[in-house]
Amino acid sequence: MCKLLSSLQTLALSIVFVISFQAQSAPKIDSLYAPSSIFDSAVTPPEVFLGHDLGQHMTRNDMMIAYFRQLASQSDRVKYDVIGYSNENRPIVTLTITSPANQQKLDQIRLQHLAQQDISEPAISTAEMPVVSWINFGVHGGEVSSTDSAMPIAYHLAAAQGDAMDTLLDNSIILLTASFNPDGNTRESGWNWQYSSDVAVSDPNHVLHRSPWPAGRTNHYWFDLNRQWMLQQQPEPVAWVSKFHQWRPNIVADFHEMRSYKSFYFHPGAPDRVHPLIDKKAMTLLSEVVQGPRDFMDSEARLYFNEESYDNFYLGKGATYPLMYGSLGILFEQASSGGLLETPRGVLSFRDNIRTFYRVGLALLNNAVEKRQSLLAYQRGFAKNSSKHADKDDIKGYVFAAPEDPARLFHFLQLLERNQIKVKPLTKDLTIKDMAFKAQQAYVVETDQASYAMVKGLFEKITKFENNTFYDVSGWTMPLAFGIEFTSLTRSNYKVGEAISPVFPTFSAPPKANVAYAFDWSHYYAPKVLYRLLGAGFLPRIARAPFKAQTAQGEHTFGRGSVMVSVGWQGGIQNQADSDKLAHIMQQAATVDGVPVFALDSSHTSSVGMDLGSNYIEAVTLPKVLLVIGPGMSQYQAGEVWYLLDKRMQMPVVMVTKNDLNNMDLQSYSHIVMADGKYADISADLTLNIENWVEGGGSLVGIGDGAQWAAKAMLNVETVKIKAGEKALQKRIDYGEKDHVKAQDIIGGAIMSGDLDNTHPIGYGYARRTIATQRSGLLAFEPPTNPYATVVKIPEHALLTGYASKENQQQLAGKAMLVAQRKGKGRVILFSDDPNFRGYFYGTEKLFLNSLFFSGLF
Repeated sequence: MCKLLSSLQTLALSIVFVISFQAQSAPKIDSLYAPSSIFDSAVTPPEVFLGHDLGQHMTRNDMMIAYFRQLASQSDRVKYDVIGYSNENRPIVTLTITSPANQQKLDQIRLQHLAQQDISEPAISTAEMPVVSWINFGVHGGEVSSTDSAMPIAYHLAAAQGDAMDTLLDNSIILLTASFNPDGNTRESGWNWQYSSDVAVSDPNHVLHRSPWPAGRTNHYWFDLNRQWMLQQQPEPVAWVSKFHQWRPNIVADFHEMRSYKSFYFHPGAPDRVHPLIDKKAMTLLSEVVQGPRDFMDSEARLYFNEESYDNFYLGKGATYPLMYGSLGILFEQASSGGLLETPRGVLSFRDNIRTFYRVGLALLNNAVEKRQSLLAYQRGFAKNSSKHADKDDIKGYVFAAPEDPARLFHFLQLLERNQIKVKPLTKDLTIKDMAFKAQQAYVVETDQASYAMVKGLFEKITKFENNTFYDVSGWTMPLAFGIEFTSLTRSNYKVGEAISPVFPTFSAPPKANVAYAFDWSHYYAPKVLYRLLGAGFLPRIARAPFKAQTAQGEHTFGRGSVMVSVGWQGGIQNQADSDKLAHIMQQAATVDGVPVFALDSSHTSSVGMDLGSNYIEAVTLPKVLLVIGPGMSQYQAGEVWYLLDKRMQMPVVMVTKNDLNNMDLQSYSHIVMADGKYADISADLTLNIENWVEGGGSLVGIGDGAQWAAKAMLNVETVKIKAGEKALQKRIDYGEKDHVKAQDIIGGAIMSGDLDNTHPIGYGYARRTIATQRSGLLAFEPPTNPYATVVKIPEHALLTGYASKENQQQLAGKAMLVAQRKGKGRVILFSDDPNFRGYFYGTEKLFLNSLFFSGLF
């Protein structure tokens, strides 16, 4: 109801706004539009609606959405849909634009389009079938010409007249989505309006051109949404990837901006940096489809480049993900300008950038119509080839399980479903490669399915590449990221049931306990429950060793890190209200949070382990966390921490800048988290203040650069000095080989194994010693002199998937990835690898959460 009222209020304000400006002198409709175009006067141009020329200001997101709604009300070519909502509850809008005749049978066209990609269905004649083109804007909210160019394109498609427009609309279903990232777009447009002037200032030092941290690139939780197509850990990509699968467009065009000193780029990218699962025919066809944009750019002597710098390797970007499903993903990048801006290539104009994307977008849509039959045929052929590839593949499927953590397994199954991958439950026990998988606790993904390419993309391990230069990460095998045991199946010697849709695991509420409740720490949402207990004033305790106990639900073995909370207060019995409140929290844990809870009726346990009053079951305190954010800090890593604690674990986190730390009394906080960033500006006084706080009992958690600073400033732990690779030690190398040689000494994003001490409190909740971590860069630590302080050690041959040179692997072997060490009464915990990477590394998030809850236990 709130969303409906908000929408109605916005519409009413927009109508008043338009009438007001139409009554005044409307802005002139000028050369931004194609010169020969004639427009329907009944459709309002964006300049009239906004009350200013395009490019004069960055359009506010709410006004853009209101304008799209008005277009749909004025033109029978346009259908308006809200496909989802952002974290800040802003609508994500898609316009479906086609001829009025096609609008009348839109569902029929969509079903026919999907059917011609289904090889189990008979082939359908494509002679009259329209091509489906999706153009999307603003996934990076700070790339302003991307978002603003959506409006003149939408207006042109809604209002332009003539035979050429009729041909385009008759033969196209055009999906237009703007903005993919309304929260970031709103931040950026607010800054643009705040510092806009009557007289344009082109000096790049002007505040207008220097929007503050975290600027508008990222979403509410500071995630880069263009890395989320495959991952879908934020509501925005969940919405638009669902829309993608609803239509499976023939082309998907993704409009971006790049650094202001560059020119103009569009796909195809570097030919030797294409993921091997991507069909080479797609790259050839893609090059043909972008001929229209090439022709426009050439007609105005505008410089551009293809086939360099950008690639099609990481499958989670908007221009690569569609290629895994028979669509052509096309990236457009142009030099950015939030107004007039001086650059080495001359003065850039925001308005001219809008015009360029407008004209390029129309050229692409027309080119798609010209290539309509080729695009439709390719999509049908892609489906056939997927079946052939699956038939020839030696791997027939993948079996996986995580019986110790059904909630984490659910999130993995949810990811597979969102990527249109069918999953079947294992119905008979299976042992393969010394791994045992239990019926009804394990699942199988078979390769012989329509989403064959994405199955391989999510499960396959790749460590050898044609070119070792990567624009993004080089490895992302999903079971490793989720900490899930899996292996490939080369024979069909397994039994499975029908395909399932994942359901979040819940458990029966425990009976009311006479003595205590207990639950295992291995469950993903156990930290959420523990925080709720602590926040409610209860006194839970943590088991330092495994124990077996008779519970109301039968005998159960509890592992290290298991949480026990007594029904009675220490030193006395709590009142009935407290008892009922505790019972309610425990029931909620089982029935809502997916954490099975056991009721115990005696402090005496079995002969295995200790009794409930043991000194080896220790108290834990409520964490009060400071997260360092702001200028110089990585918005991505800080955002991952914020999202994990706030959204998933329902834990408050106090966010402060480095400058704030100078003036704060740190004694009120138990933890400071320092992620990647710049630490050279931390003063000696602040360093001493933090050191005194740690010595007094605080816990400092560092990630990446934050860990490097803490290792030097707080501990006598040395950072590993990685030497240059062998090629760089040669006496002479041709300068033209410089970029390639440098790539050998970079780990841009691989998954590597670690030897985890799961008896250490930071390792509690892990069933196995081997753990997979996401590594970007060469940071590691020399093992501390304290023999118990290395929590994760990097083994030899650590690479699991992605790229890392043999030299770098050898030099990292034996070093520490995770160090946890006492300092006075406090602790310092160092992560060289990001445990919360992009919100999907569920397998290492518990290490980070343990550093908050269990730092006082060692």
